Amino acid sequence: MDAEARRRIKDLSARMRRDSSATSQIAITLMEQWHLNPRVAYRYALGLSQAQVADRYNQRWPGAAPKTYKQISYWERWRGPGTAGSASARAPSLEDLGRLSALYGCLVDDLLYGPDRLSIPSAVTVPYEVITDVLAALRNPHEASYPGHCDNDAVVALRTPIGEGIIIVTMSRRSFNALLAAGGLTALLPDLTPAVAETGLPADSFRRVLTAHQAGHHLLTPSAHIDSLTDTLRDIAASRDEAGMQLRRDLRGLQAEIAEHLSWLHREIADINGCRHWADKATSWALEAGDTSMATYMMLRTASLALDHADFPRAIEFAQAAQRTAWQTPPVLQAVAHLYQARGHAGTGTIDATSLDTADELLATAPSPDGPAYLRFYGSKFGELQRATCYVAAGQPGLAVTILQAQLTGLPVTHHRDRAAHLARLGVAHAAGRTPDAAAIAGIASLSEARRSGSKHVVAELGPLRDLLDRHWPTQPKVREFHAALAAS
Repeated sequence: MDAEARRRIKDLSARMRRDSSATSQIAITLMEQWHLNPRVAYRYALGLSQAQVADRYNQRWPGAAPKTYKQISYWERWRGPGTAGSASARAPSLEDLGRLSALYGCLVDDLLYGPDRLSIPSAVTVPYEVITDVLAALRNPHEASYPGHCDNDAVVALRTPIGEGIIIVTMSRRSFNALLAAGGLTALLPDLTPAVAETGLPADSFRRVLTAHQAGHHLLTPSAHIDSLTDTLRDIAASRDEAGMQLRRDLRGLQAEIAEHLSWLHREIADINGCRHWADKATSWALEAGDTSMATYMMLRTASLALDHADFPRAIEFAQAAQRTAWQTPPVLQAVAHLYQARGHAGTGTIDATSLDTADELLATAPSPDGPAYLRFYGSKFGELQRATCYVAAGQPGLAVTILQAQLTGLPVTHHRDRAAHLARLGVAHAAGRTPDAAAIAGIASLSEARRSGSKHVVAELGPLRDLLDRHWPTQPKVREFHAALAAS
């Protein structure tokens, strides 16, 4: 934009302010006449320069890395949700969007889509599976702060192609803000996740990125999470180069947590070498940062991988080593160690009731809200799943079926990966109980859920079920249907 255009935009904005036009109306006019994006239009509507916006931001939210006009410029050059950033155009984080909306006196989605109440913006294209997850989330949206009133509340649209048609889901500003507050939409639309491309930001900014990926692990495929988190690690490495000693240590600890999550994600795509690589990274970085809980957790990751490959002695060895460590181990990690030890013994045909009961007692303890985020996924439901797996391995499938069916009824419909894992184990339990049709039906359902979540790990887990069914009931119609579906995957 040349200097003459900027002068004319400023003159129009000033004239409308003198006429007492609302800020939103000025922004609409500037967007229509000058094709400005909403973030630029709102700034001009208030008569502010990029430097003035940065100054007001820093006065209201002082921090270790003050904003400059360059950050405001990056945000304004970003083309909006569903588009990639560049060296000169970066998506603002959710926190920054919220703060800008407070400075400008508007809503977050005004800065994304504009304040026009009369039309719905172009829909963002997302996978069909995500549409169903959004619909499920909208049934009971979390409460969120919602300033002001809108004449036409349905202004956000999500679009997905299906067959030869298109499904468009529109949601109100209230629901949109609720999803933002719940963290769901930040995982749904990666360009809305906290984008931390600048160096020198505190660890909390990067942690919000990791938290969004952890909380939204069921909304995107593992590969999508891997790409984003790998970029985040590069940004953290750049920040560490400019940081003091304490911040360097904090960032190293965060790198360990991200490496752990990347290890899990690579396991989900059946990349065992990648899983081990990131587990090794997580261990070394955790020890460097003094995070002994993470180092212990990675020992248990090795035990889990051994269980995947039926190396039961090695699994028991690492599970017991995690219990014997001289470090102070959180109760939840002790519980996981006992569960993996029990899984190892079950693989040899023995139910280790003592380890299972000890794990139940440890998991019954409420987790500390200040504890590591990566351990908050381990609760009584995880313990029950491991117990059911032990029963199947040790030849007691009836008990496993009862546990798994109860677990499945309590899973949210959006948690496709968890449902896939439970159904895979349920299929094996039914097969061990000599009910092949029920086993095949569970296997088909597990495969469907695994495809939706992108979990190749769960698909691989269906191999033993396939072999078991093929060995005993190869001509059963449902068994053939399951075989065909698994072969097609």
